[in-house]
Amino acid sequence: MRGGYRIARRDAKAKARASANLPPELGSFGAATSLAAMDRLHPTAATQPEALPPRRLRLGHHHLRPFHWREAAVCVPALPLILLAGQLLGYPVQAATAAGAAFAVGFGAAREMRGRRWAAMGWAMAGMVVAAFAGTLLGQESTVFVVAAAAAAAGCAALALYDEDVWWVVLQVVIIFFVAGYYHGGIAAAGERSAMILFGGTIEIGMVVALARLFPRSAAPFLAPAILPAPQTGTLVRHVLRAALCVGVSLVVIQRLGLANGYWAPMTALIVLKPRLRDTRARGLARIGGTLGGCLVATLFAAAFHAESWIFLAGATLAAGSAFALQKAHYAGLTASITATIVLLISLGTGDAVANAEHRIAATLIGGGLALLMALVIPGGRASRVSEADSIGVS
Repeated sequence: MRGGYRIARRDAKAKARASANLPPELGSFGAATSLAAMDRLHPTAATQPEALPPRRLRLGHHHLRPFHWREAAVCVPALPLILLAGQLLGYPVQAATAAGAAFAVGFGAAREMRGRRWAAMGWAMAGMVVAAFAGTLLGQESTVFVVAAAAAAAGCAALALYDEDVWWVVLQVVIIFFVAGYYHGGIAAAGERSAMILFGGTIEIGMVVALARLFPRSAAPFLAPAILPAPQTGTLVRHVLRAALCVGVSLVVIQRLGLANGYWAPMTALIVLKPRLRDTRARGLARIGGTLGGCLVATLFAAAFHAESWIFLAGATLAAGSAFALQKAHYAGLTASITATIVLLISLGTGDAVANAEHRIAATLIGGGLALLMALVIPGGRASRVSEADSIGVS
């Protein structure tokens, strides 16, 4: 068979030489098509397609691509500056709060709102300031807070079916509301938390805008919202109901269990829940896997360097840079980076990375499990409404 291939290829070359009497264009075309056809049937070493990398490498490539390093270079610098100032001035907890707000706001740099380049960041920061104040106060009354959180989750879920950019902004606001409700307090505590969020968000926006002007190639948004058709009434009602029930039940469960840092449960439930069961299951598994990976990395990092706050600061900066760069990569890789960042930020403020990691894992399992359960009990619509490239910000 191999000999037949050589004979056929020799005949093709002979035809190519014979075509020399034809016009140059026709002769070249005939020779090229004859040889190309033979090579497609029996590829040689030179014409064989490039071999695929080993499966392990393909999986790593899939989870870490695309890697938007320019976005990371623009969004990261504010975080170490805030953390460094807090360490030097003796306010590590307040600095961690401000850096967390800057981290969340920074994800808006990848988006536009109604053609306004930095509007997503600005609206997210403004909403987060209000949510921090309201959540801190309402968290003192658990029943009132659960009802308010469920209503906020329902509104956020509804927006996911209409406008991705507005949904992203509201998602950041609702997440801050959950966190503030856990760290509830009076007017003074609410004012301090809101001030730290305003400070961190303002520094982040200022740094991003300034760096984007210096390096215009880094300023282009890369998360274009999908065009979403109007949802069917049944799909909308079911999705809103699932979100409200998931968040409400998760808050009641963590209150009954007395779980520390339990706000990760309603946060996970809201982010994981999708209109279709298949999407909810896929997102839930990716989030749980990413959370476990991020917690493991952050915990090992903390165990290796103990209470070295400067090394923690460097680790949080690197993790945040990875999160900003992986916004369009696999959701598990993005979640792992976000998880490691948040665990290290909290550890800079409280100093117990291992406990934070354990609590986050437990709360994530509760929230993800409830989201999957609600998706089974209340079936979703026929089509997924939110694109796979959505960016979740701090989650």
